Amino acid sequence: MRRFSRTWVVIAAFILVGGSAFGSGFSIFEQGAKATGMGGAFAATADDPSAIFYNNEFIGDPNDAFSSGARGFYKHHTFVPPNAYAVVPLGGNLTFGVGLMTPYGLRTDWDNPWIGRASSRDANIKVVSVEPALAWQSSSGVFAVGGGVEYRRGRVILTSNVLEKNPFNGRISDVAGNFLSSSWKSGTTWNAGVLFKPGTWRIGAAYRGDMDLKFDGDLTVTQIPTGIAPFDALVKAGLPPNQGVKTTIPFPAVASIGIATTAIPNWDFELDVTNTTWSRFKSLTVNGNTSGVLISRAENWKDTNSYRLGANHMVNPTWDVRFGVLYDENPQPVEAVSPLLPDADREGATFGVGYHKGPFIIDATEFVLHFKRRSTNGTSSDLNGTYKTDANLVSLNLGYRF
Repeated sequence: MRRFSRTWVVIAAFILVGGSAFGSGFSIFEQGAKATGMGGAFAATADDPSAIFYNNEFIGDPNDAFSSGARGFYKHHTFVPPNAYAVVPLGGNLTFGVGLMTPYGLRTDWDNPWIGRASSRDANIKVVSVEPALAWQSSSGVFAVGGGVEYRRGRVILTSNVLEKNPFNGRISDVAGNFLSSSWKSGTTWNAGVLFKPGTWRIGAAYRGDMDLKFDGDLTVTQIPTGIAPFDALVKAGLPPNQGVKTTIPFPAVASIGIATTAIPNWDFELDVTNTTWSRFKSLTVNGNTSGVLISRAENWKDTNSYRLGANHMVNPTWDVRFGVLYDENPQPVEAVSPLLPDADREGATFGVGYHKGPFIIDATEFVLHFKRRSTNGTSSDLNGTYKTDANLVSLNLGYRF
């Protein structure tokens, strides 16, 4: 059992840390209950489904004639990004493992009535990854190295409304709904990591490569009758036809380094710093096979850093308690803030417990995440205002060691 525990830590370092290091943008770093319980500070530890509830509110800019006085809210959803890991010692100091995770995802689903529906009603990015990894540990247990190949599949769904001014009554009317849905597409990338464990200290580093996923799908345009026949005829003549579409989403590279210590008996502390190359996301462009460019949004994101501090306290041989805090920088410039993704710097605090007896392991975590208020500062071309977001996450992992 003692031998297996060591190899489990090694292989998990190269499967889990790549998933748990994600943060801002449309990343999901909650890839294990123990890692989440330590605030995601896990690059030098690494040994393990999360349920996420988001609450978002938009308040219109009082100085903007269009959005002044408007309010908007997310529809209430509970998201369940699952994770699963299996580890098999191969004899000697070599170990093989496979991880299933959801490293990225996005859902901004606005409830009606929604003033920003021409920009976005619902944006949904789904991603799932499978990663086999191989790790080697020195006989002394002081040094370990490993790496793997990640197979990633993703899908994109975007919906919005078309608004036009009715020349017959002077009102703004919803004249059509756009539904863009891609097929599932896949790609591969790689990751590698090292662990160095001198005495009561551990130093870990991991790197996950970037990737571009090229999506193709269909755009369906459904006209919304206004009841004014001449206006509806004009609208119909100007709407694009249903057609095939293509877009590319660039996913960033992620580099993490962490330092941990067990110098205090029964305590394990860790500090992590993670860099994410979000500057690869220059624009969101959707091209139609018939109509050419259908969507063109400048994004111009920047690279970000995140900082996480976590602690694990062994209360007794069966129970652990965990604490963590984190700060994630957001990559989005103010002029790119929109209903599609109103991102902001994030602050979070976590508390978790772990139960381990014999071969059984249970980890559970409560995580409160607060997004700083984010205003467009009057720079938006379609919707000016302030976004407020909070999230509550409950994580649970079950494990069994053979």
